[in-house]
This record gives sequence, C-alpha cells and structure tokens, in this order.
Amino acid sequence: MSYADTSFIAAAYAVDVNTPEARRYMAEEEPRLPFTFLHWPEVAKALWTSHPAQAEAIWDELKGALADGQTLYRAELDADTVAQRAAGLMRHYAQRWPKLRAIDVMHVSAAVECHAKTFLSFDSRSYQRVLAHTQKLKVWPALTSEEAAHLK
Repeated sequence: MSYADTSFIAAAYAVDVNTPEARRYMAEEEPRLPFTFLHWPEVAKALWTSHPAQAEAIWDELKGALADGQTLYRAELDADTVAQRAAGLMRHYAQRWPKLRAIDVMHVSAAVECHAKTFLSFDSRSYQRVLAHTQKLKVWPALTSEEAAHLK
C-alpha cells in the first residue's frame, strides 16, 4: 500500500514538472491512495495558487476519484493519533533537520498510521522524504544522494 503526499497528488491530477512521472507511476502501479484530512487544505491551496483557471475542474476530478474509490479513497484516521505520532517524530528529528515542517511530519505520521509501505513524494525541499525513510517506508522516487547523506 502506498501513501502520497500533496506534491504527488497535485502532480498526478494537475500539471507541473512532475506530472509525467506521477502519471506514469499511477498507470504502471495502479495504486489506491488514501486521501486524508491533511490533503484537503493542502491540495486546495496547491490548485488555487498554481492552477487557478483549472482549479475547479481538477477539484471536481479529485472528488470524482474519491467518490468512485478506485485511485483515491477517504482514509479514516484519528487526527489526534496522527498528531501525537508526529509530535514524537518532531521531538526526535527537529534539531537534526531544522527545515523539517510540521505538515510534512504529519504526512509521514499519517502514512505510518495507514500502514503504508511506500511513500510517494516529490518534495525534496524539506526532510519529509528522508524522515519517511527513517520510518521504514520505501520512498518513491528514490532518495537522491543529497537526501541520503542526511541519514548519516
């Protein structure tokens, strides 16, 4: 089972530099991805800031995908449990990786709570993908050599 952060979902449904790679993954792997309480506001922001002219149509497509449940489904997670796990991760890693953002830690926590095996993300600006690796999640695309260096 895979968990996609907002960067992956936005790339798969909208158009950005990562869209070809995201759509190729979706076509080849045919994942059924959880969509959590974390995704709603982040995806909305991504769509209405990066794709304002197409945002409504893309939003409707996402809602349609959630309704049919084939590629996206509403994951029922306890927000407090996700937040407590995230707080523990932040306590452990925040000093080591000061650029680690709370929302990114929440996504990794949600992935663990969903029992995901693979973490899909194009976000190489924070340490989210590195953190996912520390939680025994396979990261896709694979960590860059620069990201992997932060594991040492």
